[in-house]
Amino acid sequence: MSRGPLLSSRARKRQALAPPHNYTPPAGPYYDPDLYPDGVINVSTAENSLLTDRLIEHFSRPLTIYPQHLKYRYTLTKSTLPTVEDLLPQYVNDHFNPLVQVTRDNSVAGPGIGALLAQLIWAIADEGAGVLLSAPFYDEYIRDVVHPGLAIVVLAEIPAEVDSLSLDVIPYLEKKLLESAQSGVEIQVLVLCNPHNPIPQIIARDVVQAYALFAEKHNLHLVVDEVYALSTFDSAYPPAVNAKFESILSYDLAGLGVDPSRVHVLAGPTKDFGASGIKLGLLVSPSNLPLVALLRPLFNATPISAASDLLFARVLSDKPFVETFLADNRKALGAAYELVARWMIFHNLPFTRANAGPYVIVDFAPFIARIADPSSGDIEKLDLAVAAMLAQKVFLKPTTLMADPIPTRFRLIFTHCRSTMELALRRIEHAFGVTEAPLPD
Repeated sequence: MSRGPLLSSRARKRQALAPPHNYTPPAGPYYDPDLYPDGVINVSTAENSLLTDRLIEHFSRPLTIYPQHLKYRYTLTKSTLPTVEDLLPQYVNDHFNPLVQVTRDNSVAGPGIGALLAQLIWAIADEGAGVLLSAPFYDEYIRDVVHPGLAIVVLAEIPAEVDSLSLDVIPYLEKKLLESAQSGVEIQVLVLCNPHNPIPQIIARDVVQAYALFAEKHNLHLVVDEVYALSTFDSAYPPAVNAKFESILSYDLAGLGVDPSRVHVLAGPTKDFGASGIKLGLLVSPSNLPLVALLRPLFNATPISAASDLLFARVLSDKPFVETFLADNRKALGAAYELVARWMIFHNLPFTRANAGPYVIVDFAPFIARIADPSSGDIEKLDLAVAAMLAQKVFLKPTTLMADPIPTRFRLIFTHCRSTMELALRRIEHAFGVTEAPLPD
C-alpha cells in the first residue's frame, strides 16, 4: 500500500535547512535569588529587568475586566474600550515624530515584532528570494525570514576593520546584492535595525538615508526595525559617533526620492518597558494601505492576547506614567551600562561603546588566552570559554552566531538587577581565574 509523504513540501524544505547553532541557552531552572540561587544566570537574552518592580506595581493595581476581554479579538477591537490598536499608534506619534500620523488604518498591531516581521516577509518577498542584511546581525531574523515566507537571509559580511554602522557599509551591500543575483537569489528586501542589534548604537541619519536610497536604487522594500528606539541613553562612555535617534517615519522620503510605499517600520513598547514576554508590536506602513489591509486579517488566528491588551492598554493610557517610566529607564540603562563598562575597562577587555539597547559587545580574547591553548582553533576556544562560564553558572552568547568577524566576542546583557549583575560578573571572573574588579557602591 503506497502512502504519501508524512510532511508537506514546505516542511521538508525546512528540514533541509542547517540545524540551529550549538550555543543555545542551557535548560533551567535559571537563577533566582530566592527560588534557585544556584541556577545559571543568563546574560545572553536581551531582557531588561531594571524597572520590573515598578511595572509590576502598575499592573497590580485594581483592574476592571469587561466581557469584551473574554470574546474574540474582533469583538474587543470593535468595542468602545481602549485597545492597543488605538494606543500603539498614539505611542508612536508621541515619541517618533512621524511625518504622517500613525493610525489604526495605516498600521497593524500584532503579537510581537517577530510575528509581524514574519508575516511582512511573506507578503513582500517571494519564496526563495533574498532578504539582505549587513553583518553582524540579529540572528533570530533567520527564523522570521524563513517562516512562513521561505525567503533566504543573505548577509553582507563586513570586515572587522570597517564600521558596519557607517556609510562604508553601502559598497558591501552593493557587492553582495550583485553576487546574490549571479547565484540565482534575487534580493527583494533590505532590513535595517536601528538602534542596532547586536551593536548597541544608534545609526546616524545619513546612514539610514543611504540605506533608503540603496533600496530605492535596486527596487527593494526597506524594513526598519526600531524596537529599541526609546531604549537609548547617555553615559560616560559613549560611541565615537554619538548619534541621536530619529525614526525613519520622520523623514521626508519622497523628498529624498524614495518611494515611501516600500518603507516599513516595526516598533513597540515592550522592550522599553522591560516586558518582552507581553507580546505586542506595531507594523507601520503609512503609504501602503493595501499591504496593511492584506496583513491585518492574518492575525485573526494568532491575535494579541486580551490579557496583554488589558494590561498594556492601561499602561499606555497613563501618559504621565509612560513619560516618567521612559525617562527613568534611560537613566537606569546608562547607569547599568557604566557599571559593566568600568568592569570591562578594569580587565582591559575591548568593548563596543554603547548608547542604546540592553547589551554590549565585549571581546573576551584576553580572558580566553588564559585558559586556551594558543594553537587551538577559534571554535575550540569559543567552546572552551562557553563551557568555563557554564561551569560557573553563567551563560553568554558568542557573536559568531551573528556573523561577527571577530571570533572572540560575546553579547553581554547588562540590564539584570544590580545584585544579579554583580554576581554574574563575579562568576565570569571565576570562570577565567582573574582578579575581581572593584565595583562602585
